[in-house]
Amino acid sequence: MTVPLHDKNAKPTGSRLAITAVLAVLSLSVFGVRDASADWQFDPVLRAAFDYDDNATLSTRTDDEIELSGYVAEASLDMIYTSPTAYLSMRPIVRTRNYGEENDTWNSDDQFFDLLGFWEGDKNSFRIFGDFSREAIRTAEVADADLDTEIDPGDIADDQTGFVSTSERRNRYRLAPRWTYRFSNVSSLQTEISYLTTSYDETEDLVSLFDFTDINLRTQYQRSISEQTTTFFSLRARDFNSDRFGGDRQSVELSGGLSRRVSPTTQFRVQLGIESVDQEDVGLPTTSIDPQPTFELALSRQLETIRFLAQYRRRVNASGRGVLTSRDEINLRFTRDLTERVSVGLGARAYSTDTISGIANTQDYVQIRGQVVWRISRSFSMQADYRHVVIDREQFDGAADSTRFTLWLSWQPNPAGRDDRLKVQL
Repeated sequence: MTVPLHDKNAKPTGSRLAITAVLAVLSLSVFGVRDASADWQFDPVLRAAFDYDDNATLSTRTDDEIELSGYVAEASLDMIYTSPTAYLSMRPIVRTRNYGEENDTWNSDDQFFDLLGFWEGDKNSFRIFGDFSREAIRTAEVADADLDTEIDPGDIADDQTGFVSTSERRNRYRLAPRWTYRFSNVSSLQTEISYLTTSYDETEDLVSLFDFTDINLRTQYQRSISEQTTTFFSLRARDFNSDRFGGDRQSVELSGGLSRRVSPTTQFRVQLGIESVDQEDVGLPTTSIDPQPTFELALSRQLETIRFLAQYRRRVNASGRGVLTSRDEINLRFTRDLTERVSVGLGARAYSTDTISGIANTQDYVQIRGQVVWRISRSFSMQADYRHVVIDREQFDGAADSTRFTLWLSWQPNPAGRDDRLKVQL
């Protein structure tokens, strides 16, 4: 399976946005918009914030740190379709950051589009998950400790590089359609194609990030061995193409595991596998790299006022550095409702990466995030975010850290809430 490299002189944004729109329209037809019991909801949100960062580019030199403070404005519209058998959410988002004329280099106008949909039939079910982002590299290439505790841990993206010392832009597209066929009440077969492509605006000084495309085809057989326990076995093939010379890789992963519902509120999943990687260089024979072990352990707990999600995973990871890396990662998410109007959250994200082959490029990263949300009324809310980041890049002397604080004011006149069918199922 060969994927053509990106043409950096091309301007793909418009065409890919058109493709995304077409996919959304097709999703509407697949999910049955003619259903008489269907319902559309429109959930607009306007947000404004004060933002402060004491080391915005994560510089290791204290005399080279850039301190930014300014304002952020954001507008989004969630277009939600629901029926007894289907759900579709399309959410365009625009965001602007302004840190004043003296910091005009770091001002940015960013665009996003999120897509999520599913359809449930008697024997077949379909799911589509996708997102698009055009964002400044300074904010796009850092791993964020999000606080969504009801997300499938497999949907947590992890291709960030930690390289944030440039004001240029990144375009990122991800699309993952999935088809599930149920043989019976206890067994099913799932097939998923995951397509991820990332490109960076080309500049003379941007030599540390490379455009790449990562395509994965996964087939998984799942069987319930009891009401609480399900086993699964999967085979996944990958094709990773990069603009970096010698960056192309192909791999195959074989894995298995089980998920178990310990109680009505607690469930966990464990998965163990091995991934074999082949390196393909232009004009040179294909070489094999030592097989890489993969592992995942996820735990979810959902109570009336407390929600918790924890994940540890080790896997081969696509990277804007132009190579595949071996990545150990921890994701922790915790939220609690103190009252009907006030909730707090705590998140942590940590990873360590090593290059599988070629020049060593080790990196360690930790982010701690705290959050307080006050729902002033049905339509207005305030949110305070605190983030502390520590990054240690082997090719630089010492580690860098930054502290960031953001205070949001939001207006959401028609909050749709989350569909119960979207709750995490490990």
